[in-house]
Amino acid sequence: MICYKILFVLIVIVIGQYQCEKPVEDLLLEEYHDYASLKKLLDTFQRSFSNISKLFSIGKTAENRDLLVFQITDEISRIEPGEPSVKLVANINGDEAIGREMLVNLIYHLLINYGNDEKITHLINNTNIFILPSANPDGFEKLKNKKFNCNMDSDLNLQKTEIEFNFPDILDTNITSETLFDGRETETISLMNWILDNKFVLSGNLQQSVPSKLHFGKDNALFDHLSTKFMTNRPRSNETKSCSSLRSKNTTGSMQDFNYFFSNTFEINLNLACCKYPNPEKLITEWENSRGALIDFISHVHIGIKGFVTDFSDSSYLNDKGVFGTPIENAIIDIALLDHNVTTSVNGDYWRLLLPGTYKVTASAKGFKSETKLVDVVENHVTVLNFTLKRQNQEIIPNMFASVKNDIDILVSQIDLLANVEKRDSLLATANQPDDLIHHNFNELEKFMIDIEKKCPSIASFYSFGKSVNGSNLYAMIISDNARVHEQGEPEVRFIGNMHGDEILGREILIQLIEFLCENYDKNELVKKLIDTTRIHVAPSVNPDGYARGSALNTNNVDLDANFPSLFKTKSQPNLNSKSNVDKIIEALGAKDVIDQKIQPETESIISWSREHPFVISASLHSGSLVVSYPFDDNKEAETQDTPTADDETFKMLAKAYSIVHPKMSFGYKPCQPNEKFANGITNGAAWRPIRGSLQDWAYLNTNDMLVNIEMSCEKFIDQPKLKGYWEENLYPLLSFIGQVHKGIKGIVRDQKTKLPIQNAIITIEDNDHNVSTFRHGDYWRLLTPGHYYLIASHPKYEPKRVKVQVGSKSATIVNFELNPKGINYDQIVDDVITVISTNSYAYLFTGLFVIFLIILIIVMIVKASNRYSRTSLVTNMYSRLDQEDNRKLLFTEDDDEFGPDDKIFVR
Repeated sequence: MICYKILFVLIVIVIGQYQCEKPVEDLLLEEYHDYASLKKLLDTFQRSFSNISKLFSIGKTAENRDLLVFQITDEISRIEPGEPSVKLVANINGDEAIGREMLVNLIYHLLINYGNDEKITHLINNTNIFILPSANPDGFEKLKNKKFNCNMDSDLNLQKTEIEFNFPDILDTNITSETLFDGRETETISLMNWILDNKFVLSGNLQQSVPSKLHFGKDNALFDHLSTKFMTNRPRSNETKSCSSLRSKNTTGSMQDFNYFFSNTFEINLNLACCKYPNPEKLITEWENSRGALIDFISHVHIGIKGFVTDFSDSSYLNDKGVFGTPIENAIIDIALLDHNVTTSVNGDYWRLLLPGTYKVTASAKGFKSETKLVDVVENHVTVLNFTLKRQNQEIIPNMFASVKNDIDILVSQIDLLANVEKRDSLLATANQPDDLIHHNFNELEKFMIDIEKKCPSIASFYSFGKSVNGSNLYAMIISDNARVHEQGEPEVRFIGNMHGDEILGREILIQLIEFLCENYDKNELVKKLIDTTRIHVAPSVNPDGYARGSALNTNNVDLDANFPSLFKTKSQPNLNSKSNVDKIIEALGAKDVIDQKIQPETESIISWSREHPFVISASLHSGSLVVSYPFDDNKEAETQDTPTADDETFKMLAKAYSIVHPKMSFGYKPCQPNEKFANGITNGAAWRPIRGSLQDWAYLNTNDMLVNIEMSCEKFIDQPKLKGYWEENLYPLLSFIGQVHKGIKGIVRDQKTKLPIQNAIITIEDNDHNVSTFRHGDYWRLLTPGHYYLIASHPKYEPKRVKVQVGSKSATIVNFELNPKGINYDQIVDDVITVISTNSYAYLFTGLFVIFLIILIIVMIVKASNRYSRTSLVTNMYSRLDQEDNRKLLFTEDDDEFGPDDKIFVR
């Protein structure tokens, strides 16, 4: 009996050891994963492969489950210009369970093979991959307690709606942009917003049903090609083709139609095995059958044509993103004889899937002349086709400093007048003021932004610069005379609200500021001058999740204004004896040390946003006191003490431009707390209350931007009747703050020979360690107090220049630089070749290549001749000198009395 027990224990140990050594992919496919397990798995994947992955929610289901999307790409913190986006969706029919597990395994397969498999590594490095394993988790949860069955019927959500066919019907003539979301399910709305907010190129919807009849005109051939390619790559594809028992698909209101007719996306229904909910032992076979086909499908995003659409006025040079000049967003790419147009992203890039052939392609954009080109598309290859569009109105050219100097002088004088309580009302005498202010929830804020853009299309353009933890868009409105592009020489100002979700005043004040500027552009001269000379970005809420919860913190209970990278943040040092498996995986992968508090999605979005635009000054609006604070917010000891920057006096000038114009703030004595006293209504952040990882410290140390925090009220939640009073108190200070961007110094840095702008040139003020850099037009701005300064303009490829400058108290002093290149400008030669290629000017290309070949040939001949001469002359001259001076002791010792001719080689 004992022997049997020992044998049983040994068998258990052997089986247990065998199970532990199973590959992770096999373990993943041994069972179906319900919502809780799926969420835990995806979170573990993301933490283990945080360098190339991100996990976020695009919305909630009817039963309040997250629609979880897993993103994979090499530069996970940003959208790379020129890189296409692919999405894969599964389980939109809740009872079709196989696709859900296929995508979970695909996520792990891509992650674990990055850096090990050449094809997968190349794919991730050049593609932005988004994977939604379950678009209907509520429907799937109904299967948990049911037996495995090939003909389940749980494809409906909580409201018993078939989500896949809950999208707008393209044949319904009553649908407008206002009614697009009417009558849709919660899941459908989330999916629609996700599709509309992103420039997806290709999409795959993993299903287990008969394909619907295609009605995409001449693009049907492309849909057939991609679908057939997927089926061909599945070794057992004939099984799927014979699924005659499956229900027929509807033909209206499908997600596939919505992708094609309302976005750039080509969505293909990827059909898997017939059985909807088979025994889990079938999953491994299905994975082996689908793995290669899924990876090959993703790679098909790299066929057809791609390129950039940019402004012709500055398209002759290549900026640091590989984009020629200023990108044109939402330019239309039209293919002759094909009905489906695509539009460019915020980076001016586009992609259009096409089969091999010759196509006539036209790029057009509002305010620009269209451009048409012929292009040849070859199989399994993407052809680059760039466009540079000329403006229709030649008067609308990038602002040059000299041409608007007088207007800005007048503007700055008017801005300074805002501090005069007796005279300033005359400046806004013609402006309309609101009757009342109201609170806006997220949906109301979103509708407000849409309505303003429609109301003032010539000066207003809103965009999303990121997502919150819960997937809400972080919206900003641009107000400027040419809102969609950065004009050379025009400075950019930014306002940020609602960083703390429970501080609602800044949110509502900024909403009203947008309305005020839109409403009064044609009515008030001061407002018009500000908008014509400044590009103003206004983001009413960067913490929409916190606002919805009534909490200062975001969904992950993190204070966003203490979540930015800091010089003084220490990295966590976990106990080696108590590491979790996730910690060990991260360490094994060589991932970077994890700081104690993870950077939040909202924080990442603000960081990317800050680097995308040349903000000169910014203000983040808060509540809790009545003061303007400026950097630094922190010091090494985290002590409450004055911690000035190199620009301390300039920050004080900027802060007082707001506080002194405010009717109460400048008094500065006990505004909210008995122990608070702020001279002139301003304070150094660390001298008031130290914050480690604040936005204003990060912005000062990592960008050109000089950002201050404006505390607007003692109370945080403001009752609606009080909002108008706060608006009246802050209107003049807000306008005064915007006007400060036109002070200090500004200019353009150009190449002395070509006269082209130089991007990323460094502008240094002697005895000041805060440098600024030039933007893509070579333009820069530097806020300074009045005085004399020495400026240095430098760039690694150019000789630096130093000048002495006097800065006055009025509009900015203009200081332009022209730098001489160092040596042969090889980069310019390469840029010129790329420009020729991008415009298909092959005659110029061959001529240019021939000239370059001749130059290289001449250089090689000169170098060879020089080397021969130098070797000969070196020996000859050395011997001659030694013979003349009889100075052999320089080469040999006294013992070397005799040496032959061959010994002279030693001299060489």
